[in-house]
Amino acid sequence: MRKLYSALTYLVAPLLPLYLKKRGKKNPAYLDNWSERFGYKLTNPSTKPIIWLHSVSVGETRAMQKLVELISSELPEYQILITTMTPTGRATAHQLYPQAIIHYVPYDLSFCVKQFYRIFKPKLGVIMETEIWPNLIHFADHYQIPLYLVNARLSDRSCRGYQRFNWALMPIINQLAGILCQDQQTATNFSKLNYQGKLQVVGNTKFDLVITPSIKSLINNFATMFGARKIITFASTREGEDKLFLDNLTLRSNVLYLIIPRHPERFSELEELLKSRQISYQKRSANQPILPSTQVVIGDSMGEMLAYYAISYLAVIGGSFTDCGGQNPIEAIFMGVPVIFGSSMYNFTEVAKNCLTDGCGVQLTDVNKLNATLDEFVMNNEQYQQIRVNCVEFTHKYQGASQRIFAELITNLK
Repeated sequence: MRKLYSALTYLVAPLLPLYLKKRGKKNPAYLDNWSERFGYKLTNPSTKPIIWLHSVSVGETRAMQKLVELISSELPEYQILITTMTPTGRATAHQLYPQAIIHYVPYDLSFCVKQFYRIFKPKLGVIMETEIWPNLIHFADHYQIPLYLVNARLSDRSCRGYQRFNWALMPIINQLAGILCQDQQTATNFSKLNYQGKLQVVGNTKFDLVITPSIKSLINNFATMFGARKIITFASTREGEDKLFLDNLTLRSNVLYLIIPRHPERFSELEELLKSRQISYQKRSANQPILPSTQVVIGDSMGEMLAYYAISYLAVIGGSFTDCGGQNPIEAIFMGVPVIFGSSMYNFTEVAKNCLTDGCGVQLTDVNKLNATLDEFVMNNEQYQQIRVNCVEFTHKYQGASQRIFAELITNLK
């Protein structure tokens, strides 16, 4: 089956430059360092053995922060290599991990993947969350590189989809050295798929966030820039949600509304929407103090979400009011900020359920109730303060996944 997959990917390969060109029209950063994606012009400037970690984009790159810290401090004789899929993930990696070599992961073509492994020769590989690339996994096994899925999550919905192709997927997935899961639901679903390797529930590394000195400095800058109004943050909004939220909001003069689109290409789209409604706005990128007359701030920056949350009064989680499966609410809760999310949270089922059980926020099945819910939080300070306490307790309850992952990984290095 992998040979058939490889043959199909070779047929698609000539179209990949066109794909990059198309993505580059929306985000020119996709055209930078394109050769790395083809395993071309790769450089390994280190003489140390390599520990390789792969993340897709910003969220997964931030989620490995404590794990990278542990590897750097406990295994200084190793060089860390980090690969990402997106330009925003790459930029975040450069920002957070100056000690690491940063590259794009190669496209899942045999010659690209083999060249990547020949250049870096990693002693150990870690893929954050659930990225299943057949050639990447197969050739790790071929070159005897222990490769783990960590912080893995597999929803019931995704599991049902995988089961239709179980005969093709499992020979690949069973080449992994281990799958370290966020929750029991994920472990159960991989068992249903008949995964035969090491399967453990270790928790979610997104609870192990690290507040760096640069983030602390940014928080202080934001506190000055944004002023004293209560800030309601609409985080990682997806297409159609900005309009949906504005349709269901009464913009209060004593509240500042911070809207942060999930993808940079939508910054201008949000700006046009605000102009069409004659809503007074400023952009974070202007780096100017927020005026008293400003109603909305466009969060058009990358890698600053923790600082945004730190100054927020409430966080409305994007991707959950359209059928996108929601975005990660953990960072907001980590910063002590109550969350509100819609009915579509299938990408974070366990976290959302535990969040509600432990009293860290509210789930709305009807967006028409959004304005009334926000008003209640703004007006009821006693209820609000109790939820903030719940957020702190919730975070402490679920921390420690990075340490458990590190303990498993080092068994392959002895």
